[in-house]
Amino acid sequence: MKPHFLIIASSLILFCCFNQCKKHDVTPTNIVLYDKPLETIQHYIQGKWKLQYTYGGLSAHKYIDTYNSYMILSPEHIIIGNESTGVVADTTIVWVRTDIGTNDFTYLLSYSWSDNPWPWYYIVSQIKNDTLVIRDNIDDGYSYYYTKY
Repeated sequence: MKPHFLIIASSLILFCCFNQCKKHDVTPTNIVLYDKPLETIQHYIQGKWKLQYTYGGLSAHKYIDTYNSYMILSPEHIIIGNESTGVVADTTIVWVRTDIGTNDFTYLLSYSWSDNPWPWYYIVSQIKNDTLVIRDNIDDGYSYYYTKY
C-alpha cells in the first residue's frame, strides 16, 4: 500500500509543479488589424519585417522583392530600407484616424522624409499566416506582404 501511495503523491506533486509553469504570450497568427484600436495595431506590428512581395495596382500584378527590403517598426517610429539603397526612411510615424468608407474608421500609418515632401499613408490591414499585410490608402493601390525576421 505504501509504494502506491508514494507513486501517486509524487505524481501529484510533479503535476502541480509543471501545471504552475508560466504560460508564454503567444501572438495569434491571424488577426485583422484595420478595425482595431491604435494600441492593438501598434502592439502587433512592432518588430523587424522583410518585404516578400507587393500585389495590386491598376494591372493587378505581383512583384517579388529581390533587394531584401525591410521595415523596422515601433509604435512611433519607422525605418525602411533595402540592400540596394540602404536606409530610405528613418522617421516618426504619425497615426491619422480616418474614415475609409461607410463610417469604417481606422488609423493610417503615415510618415514622410526629407527626400520626399509628401507623406505616405498606409492601412495596416492584417496579419495572416504570420504575414503582415499593409496597403496603400488609395484606389487601385498596392498591398505589401511582410514576414518577421
